[in-house]
Amino acid sequence: MRWLVSLGFGMLLAGRAWACPDVLLGDSLAVGMAPDARAAGFEVIAQNGAGLPWLRQQTPRCVGRLVLVFGTNDLRGLGTEAAEAYPRQIAAIMERWPAERIIWATPGCFARDPALDAASRLLDRALLDSQTRAEAALAHLPALHRGRVSRCEYPTADGVHPTAAGYRAWWEGLQGMMAQRPVPSAAATASANSGMPSAAMAASQASARAIRASVPGTSGSP
Repeated sequence: MRWLVSLGFGMLLAGRAWACPDVLLGDSLAVGMAPDARAAGFEVIAQNGAGLPWLRQQTPRCVGRLVLVFGTNDLRGLGTEAAEAYPRQIAAIMERWPAERIIWATPGCFARDPALDAASRLLDRALLDSQTRAEAALAHLPALHRGRVSRCEYPTADGVHPTAAGYRAWWEGLQGMMAQRPVPSAAATASANSGMPSAAMAASQASARAIRASVPGTSGSP
């Protein structure tokens, strides 16, 4: 009997050790959201000023749910052509992450910075267009939590970063989306029909790895 109890306890510990954590990944907007994410049991990997080069350098790891709060630092000088290419670049990076589900919280409104706001509109339009195109290159594009819709009314102290109440409301909206049943995009559906799995929808088979969160301050660039 004692060995059965020991075996059961060992299996329980092993199950916990190999469970894939939920992760919040992104720039200083993710840093600001970190307290709410941690309270919900999420690990946090975030850095001020993070852009595509930083995201590519992160080591893919086993993840349950992954929330990507990202894109603001790549908006400066973003033109139409670059905005249209951006979804494919995110999809290519996220393809390497073995996650059960990935949600991308995209940039919002920037009323105090017309150039940044114009680029945010371009990216939002490109993301909406990408959802209607059944392209293999977009099969791993995460489900979108559109900043142009979800956070433009949130109060902000500096024109970029929400206040604590704004971050809380934003996180609550993300949690609501995570609770919904995933709806595959046209590209993911086409990928599934062709036999190519989507990393954003498929359950992970990779082993869990330790995650170290980098959480600097929230001032300055996102």
